[in-house]
Amino acid sequence: VVSTQSTVIFNIKHQLLLNYTNLRMVSSRDALIGGSAAGLVVDITLFPIDTIKTRMQSKEGLRSLGISDLHKLKGVGAAALGSMPSSALFFLAYEQLKLGGDGAWQHVYASSVGECLACLVRVPTEVVKQRVQAHQAVSSWAGLRQTLMSSGIRGLYVGYWTTVMREIPFAAIQYPIWEKLRAEWNPEGSGIKSGICGSVAGAIAGAITTPIDVVKTRLMLSQDRSITTACVIQQLYRSGIPTFFRGIVPRVGWLSIGGFVYLGTYQVILTLLR
Repeated sequence: VVSTQSTVIFNIKHQLLLNYTNLRMVSSRDALIGGSAAGLVVDITLFPIDTIKTRMQSKEGLRSLGISDLHKLKGVGAAALGSMPSSALFFLAYEQLKLGGDGAWQHVYASSVGECLACLVRVPTEVVKQRVQAHQAVSSWAGLRQTLMSSGIRGLYVGYWTTVMREIPFAAIQYPIWEKLRAEWNPEGSGIKSGICGSVAGAIAGAITTPIDVVKTRLMLSQDRSITTACVIQQLYRSGIPTFFRGIVPRVGWLSIGGFVYLGTYQVILTLLR
């Protein structure tokens, strides 16, 4: 009887190990499809919270925020247009590079490279989206046209390096935590459990990187094309340290819910494709 029980336990552990190994091996096609779907779903469903966060971090604050801004979803077109390719690029790079080794540092490396590639698409759409959210443009198309007319292509990449500086620490915190949690708690590949792991990881990473997000938002919303990151940091510092944490509640809320939706959706799509 003891021998039979040991065999059963061994088979269960072996199957769980195989399942987790299969989780790590994601084809380029699956990464592209899963990443695209996850990015689109999370950006559209959580767009109102993102609008509140953007307004809180702008110079005007929430004074100009109206209910219509939330239900009309101004700027959602830019968000939807950029979310699919940027998320697809991220997961394509991440899934391939993380197979080069194991452990947290491999996930840090893979996610950092993935974010640098994703930001090539994400930053232009963020610039347009946030200007619409802050009432600097009436629509996504108008925001794109205004930016190109006033600053050219370079205007679409205002805050690129600041965004990369925010995304790399965020990803370097979020993805090792996510991978660790799902390896120990979700070896069977459940979409719900993967989402819960992503929610915890996203909340922790979001809180820590809020100051960088505030600087990035101020840069993108600035009408002064010559403003630098150092100037924005000085302005925020003069306003007091709490200014660096404006919007932390909606940001952590957005990323906590977003981590659940984003990484949960990604896992569900991967499961369906297999």
